Amino acid sequence: MSHHVLLAGTSASLAGRLAAHRLAAPDRPSLLLLLAARSRPTAPGPDTATLRTFVLDSAPGTAPDDPGDRLRVLRLDPDALAGALAAETADEVWCVTPGLDPDPVRAACADSAVAGALLAALPALRTARYVHVGPSGAEGKDRAAPPRPYRELERATVESCLAHGAAWRVLRTPPVIDAAAPLLGECPAGPHHLLGALCSVRSEITDRVPDWFQHHPLRVAGLGGRGLPLLPAGRAAEWLWDAAGPPGLPDGFATLPQPVPTPLEELLPRAGAVYGIDLRPVTGRDGFTAAERLLDLRLDLVRSAAVRFGGSAADGAAEALSVAAQWELFGAVRENQDRAATQTPPQGPTRTVEVAGAPLTLFEVGTARTADQAPLVLINALGQGHGFLDRLARRLAAHRRVVSWQVRGTDPDLPPWDIDHQLDDLRAVLGLTGADRFHLVGWCTGAKIATAYQRRRPGDVASLVFLNATFKQDGLWGGMDTPYERNLEAVCRALARRPEKAERMVGLLAPGSAGGGEKTGPGQDAGVLGVLSQALAEEVRRPFLAPEKLLRYARQLVDLWTLDTAQQAPAVEVPVLFVGSEFDAISSPARARAAARCFPDARYAELAGAGHYAPHDRSAPVAELITEFVRAPERITREVAHPEIRWGVEAPGQEHNPAREAAS
Repeated sequence: MSHHVLLAGTSASLAGRLAAHRLAAPDRPSLLLLLAARSRPTAPGPDTATLRTFVLDSAPGTAPDDPGDRLRVLRLDPDALAGALAAETADEVWCVTPGLDPDPVRAACADSAVAGALLAALPALRTARYVHVGPSGAEGKDRAAPPRPYRELERATVESCLAHGAAWRVLRTPPVIDAAAPLLGECPAGPHHLLGALCSVRSEITDRVPDWFQHHPLRVAGLGGRGLPLLPAGRAAEWLWDAAGPPGLPDGFATLPQPVPTPLEELLPRAGAVYGIDLRPVTGRDGFTAAERLLDLRLDLVRSAAVRFGGSAADGAAEALSVAAQWELFGAVRENQDRAATQTPPQGPTRTVEVAGAPLTLFEVGTARTADQAPLVLINALGQGHGFLDRLARRLAAHRRVVSWQVRGTDPDLPPWDIDHQLDDLRAVLGLTGADRFHLVGWCTGAKIATAYQRRRPGDVASLVFLNATFKQDGLWGGMDTPYERNLEAVCRALARRPEKAERMVGLLAPGSAGGGEKTGPGQDAGVLGVLSQALAEEVRRPFLAPEKLLRYARQLVDLWTLDTAQQAPAVEVPVLFVGSEFDAISSPARARAAARCFPDARYAELAGAGHYAPHDRSAPVAELITEFVRAPERITREVAHPEIRWGVEAPGQEHNPAREAAS
């Protein structure tokens, strides 16, 4: 008789490997795997075909039949799980909620939604046996216990199973490391945070200076007396399968043994070598460069997940992963990180339409998840090409339909193109989408255009997002200009008075080197993080290539500075997200913070170590901020709490940083 099993979880890695073990069991069950995980822009989750292949490839041994005939796979949002369960029955249910999302608050929310839906459906499922898998936490000062919601889930599991007469087992597992995790859209706590930090810092720096790491080591502090347990996911799944035991096993709890931790002082240089980074442990952070401070921030989660040495050894600790196995596993993770990086959607198609008697180029990528899902409309900076926003658009496309267009007004075949013309172009683009409401995302000068449009047609706009916004305005917020803004204003106003000077000023202010090592404040030096990405070398010169282009660009800016956004902002009733950068040497972060205080429902996030081109250089965290904001603006500061993101509009150094506070 077939044994019908339902396995639902938030981790494709662990749930998939457990499904493989259950599928290969002698009773030859039919199995439904429900991956209930919300895909993130930083790491899009697998589709059902990829997950199915992963499960079948992970099955231990060989089966006499085709196990694929007994496997169904569904992938859905955690909030949709209850509806999917309504049509199912299962003799045996596995709930796999190990808290693997990099953000602990978001992880707890998703895991609670999955476990709650399964427990609520127990009577209708007619389940005889229930297995709950969650994160472990040993008693004692040397180990950190999991967040309280996970212990509450365990209590709810036991109570529900007792109430409905189902046999139960509660299993606890330490964080795992899985070479397949990058391809499955996961970054489990501990080892993967380490490898993810190294991968992201290396990518961000070599995008600017490809051979930089051949000449520059990175110092790392705060490693002494700490280590990371390395538990391969395949081994964890095997142990969990054994701990669940046969159907007749008495109800109860079981905790997997945690491997003996490997000291971070040994682990980091080894992992760094895999990424071509010379990592050097030091005792203090004095004199850290911007690049070293960025890596230090991204390693905060690693230090918080590490085990302190010096306490009593845990009973039943497993043998540490060998050095040779570490090299092999780290190399496999990096290889799959590189593969995953190529899996973002390709650049979307372009189409040209006629608007106001002249051609207008549209860029579109992604699709709406539901018929009523509002598109994201990216508003580029005046005079700029789409290259600045291409990476961001492709990351956002995994979750939403994304629309943009080539801003107009610097080409000599058009009449003068003022603010009203820009707003008309935006209205035409929105009309071409066929949607009724939109989330407007304005970069640089696009923020003022987005605000003006919201005041013109408030019913069209669901929310506003401002990226590295410039709110420069005649007669307001004086003294907040960056050096670049002061120079640009002088040139633009001079050209407005004496247009014949355009010939002499071409190329004078192309900001290709404006951020390169430029000091943006007392003691602040961006170093290599201020060097322009090589991919943007041509894009930044677009408005400065010819006298006529420069003249028209200058007139557009002078016109934009007359727009009174401060007067418009208090009437904006939709949620607003500001995203600024610590090292923005083009648009004043101080002015953006001042502008944020004018909007009734605004929140401000600053990216540590980032510059003006953060939508390109930091496309992953920027896309995550946008995606989570438009999904649930009221929860954004809790659900996106990375150490490199500082929340608030307070003076520099006083920002609220939930992740930092939690780690301390």
